[in-house]
Order: sequence, then C-alpha cells, then structure tokens
Amino acid sequence: MIREQYESLKTGNDLRKVLIALKQEMKLEEAREEFLELLQGDYRVLTDLLKHEEPKVRGNAALVLGRLKKEEFASPIYEAYGREEKLFIKSNYLSALAELDCPEYLPQLRERLKELEAVKPGVEEEKHIREELKILRSLVGREEPLKKHTFQGYDETYELILTTGKQYQQATAEQIKNGDTAILKSGVRVVTSHIRPILAIPTYREMLFPLNLKRLEPNPKLAAKALAESNLLELLDKAHKASDSYCFRLGIHSRMPLNKRSDFVKKCGFALEQETGRRLYNSASDYEVEIRLMEGREGSFLPLVKLYTFQEDRFAYRKRAVAASIRPEQAALIAYLARPYLAEQAQILDPFCGVGTMLLERDRICPARVMYGIDTFGEAIDGAWENARLAGKQVNYIHRDFFTFQHGYLFDEIITNMPDRGKKSREEHDLFYRKFFEKAEEVLTDSGRMILYSNEKNYIKKQLRLRKKFTLLKEYSMDEKGMYSLFIIEKRNRCK
Repeated sequence: MIREQYESLKTGNDLRKVLIALKQEMKLEEAREEFLELLQGDYRVLTDLLKHEEPKVRGNAALVLGRLKKEEFASPIYEAYGREEKLFIKSNYLSALAELDCPEYLPQLRERLKELEAVKPGVEEEKHIREELKILRSLVGREEPLKKHTFQGYDETYELILTTGKQYQQATAEQIKNGDTAILKSGVRVVTSHIRPILAIPTYREMLFPLNLKRLEPNPKLAAKALAESNLLELLDKAHKASDSYCFRLGIHSRMPLNKRSDFVKKCGFALEQETGRRLYNSASDYEVEIRLMEGREGSFLPLVKLYTFQEDRFAYRKRAVAASIRPEQAALIAYLARPYLAEQAQILDPFCGVGTMLLERDRICPARVMYGIDTFGEAIDGAWENARLAGKQVNYIHRDFFTFQHGYLFDEIITNMPDRGKKSREEHDLFYRKFFEKAEEVLTDSGRMILYSNEKNYIKKQLRLRKKFTLLKEYSMDEKGMYSLFIIEKRNRCK
C-alpha cells in the first residue's frame, strides 16, 4: 500500500486522496520506516507539494512531513507556513511543526501568537484563527509554559455551593461549623471565612463558586461579555493572591445537541479571552479553572466556577481505583449515615473491598481495631494495599473469594459495596445473595452488624424475610431514582 501511494505521489495522481491516506499510515512506525526507505533521502516528492496550487494538497503534504518526524523538515514547513495566505490551512503547518523539535522558530512563533491575539476576526475567519491560536499556544507553551497557580486566599470570605445530590444535603450541612448555610435542591450554599475546614468535609461531591450573575443569555458573545464584567477575575485574583493570566475551560451542561454545544463553547471561550484582555486563556486540557454553565428551564445559564488549584487532601490516599470502585464521597456519606450504628474498636470485614475505599472511610468516621478486605480481583487488591499505605492505615487485604474465606475469629461488622449483577441472570444473582447471607451469618458475631450498599434491594429484603437471625435496623434510599439503597442490618441470637 505504501509503495502504491508513493508511486501516485510521483505521478501526481489523486494527490489529496493519497496524502490523506498517507497521513493516516504515518501514525505507525513501521509505515514511516517503509516510506522513508522508498524516499531514499530525496524528499522533493513531498516538499515540492508545499508550493502546490491547491491549498489542501499543501496542508496535507505538511502533515505527512511532520509525521515523518525528521527535524530537517522544520525549515521547509515553517517557510510554507510563513507564505501561506489561506487561513484555513495555516494550522496544518503548525500541527506538522508540533511533531518536530524546532526551538529555533520560537521567537517568530511567539510574535505570530501576539499578532493573532490582537486580531478581531470576522465571522468567517474566527474558526480558523481559533485553531491557529490553539496550536501556536501549544508550541510556545512547550518552551514557555504559563505560570501555574495554587490557592492562597484561605483568609478570605467566599460564597460556596457544595454539591451533594438531592437526598442528603443535611448530612453535609451538619458538618459545617463556621459559616451561614442554606439547603439547596442539590447541595448546600455556604458563606464562610473558614474555608480550610470545609475542604476536609468528605461527603460533598464538588465545591463550586457562584458568580454575581443570576443568568447568562444563550448567546456565546453576550455570555462572554457578561462573564468578563462579572466578579470572575476578582474571585480568581482573591483566591490566588495574583493578578496575572489563568488557563480555563468552559463546560456547559445543556439540552443543546452536541454539535451546537461544542460550537457555543468554542465561540464563547474565544470571546471571553478577548473580553478579558487575555487574562483568561482557553485550554481544553491544561486548565486550572472551569467555568461551568448550567442551563435552566428557560434556556439561560447559571455560571459556576470550579478551581483545580486547591491542595486536595480529602481523598489524598485514593491514588488507585478500578472501574467498579465506589466514589469516595459516596463511601464517606454511607459511613456518615451509618455512624449511629458503628462501634469503635470493632473488627471489620469488607468481603468485596475493591481498592478499600469503604473501609478507609468507615475508619475515618469511627476508628476500627482490625480491618480485613477481601476481593477476587487482583488489581483491586494491589490498589487497596497502596491506598491503605498512603492513608497510613493497617488493613489486611486478601486476594480470594469471600465464600471460601476462613478466619480464626468472628467479625463485629461487615461493611461493603455489594457487586453489581453484571451478566448474571436473576436466578444466579438470587443465589449469590442467598450464599452471601449464609456466609455473613457464619463470620459475624451474635450481635454483628452489616452495612450494605446495593442496587438490588429486593434480593436483600427477600433474605431478610427468610432469615430470622437478621433484623433490618435502618434503610436509606441513596439516590433520586431509588436505584441504590443503604441497609443497616443486625444479626441477633434468637436463643437468648
């Protein structure tokens, strides 16, 4: 295939089609080596195309040269970039240069970046200017990265929204000791000058900062202008004790179709850069601020800000996770709700422990004497060992099946996130829960308790009907749709 494409290049047949195919092929090392061997050091078949009359041929030829990753191509690619008059092709040359090491062109690229940042493009030009700016910043940023910020404003007063879902906002509100609180539909609003203790509360999902705007119009340029005129920059400067530029991303939660949402984000982000005099730089990956726009019923947006500049210690131990891992804030909420039923210095077992989050959050709120975690998934057990080490906790993790587990003494408590059904049939899952309750009865003390988080409440209630040694102490619905539940169950010796 590579040879045929090479021959087509030499004859000039179907150049655009051939170059597009070659561009894909050059992603593979083997294809690059084969093509370079065919070229035998004579690259004119490609470099001459940088002057071709058709713009897309020029652009694709540059991309192929870039993917060959030979530094000698930087000069002809940069020269072609400089003489290119078609805006929609210029970003192709920059993408090609991004494949190469070309620090000698950094001063010129920096000047082009400044030139473009000062441009007020027309509607037809804006898309191409945005794309060129994006790649220029990436190239310049390799040598001159923007300053990273850390949160410094711990002595300031803030209005915050702690998101929690719609069920247990009060559980988070109860842990706020300094500040004025109000319960919202999906969280807690706080005004406080003591932000450090709030950063340690484990039961909220996110901390967001509302702006002094109640709503934004669903027009990207008008929304950008309103954001620039709000207290957005004031908030960022106060939080970071700075007055320079910040990298941001724009997130939009909306009913818009994906293509319209993406277009809105690009246009609004670009306009916000201009409206703030480049104090905000739009970056889809290397950002430290997220400006989140939440669409309301009437179509306008509520703007919220999320900062990624905090030293996040709530779950600093949780460096490892697997696909089935429970969210740490959900595990923390489970432990918080179960607190009245937990005993200090108890012997605890998690029979489906994953990476150990449930055990560590349970121990955070009520210290255990001994903790055991069991799982059949070796990668999860490896992660659990690492997480426990980072948390400074001693947990005994065992890589095996709970149903074959044997131990020298009984446990005071089982706490676990019950496995999802997966591909099991109803009959198989029913059998699983029957075996689980049988094994739990075997390993628990006479007054032992179970804290079970599950999306199969019917199976649990069936076993509670059938097994008189277990009594339901408390049941919580854990989500708005009623899919997940938390059960507090006690084993009782009926002979007493």
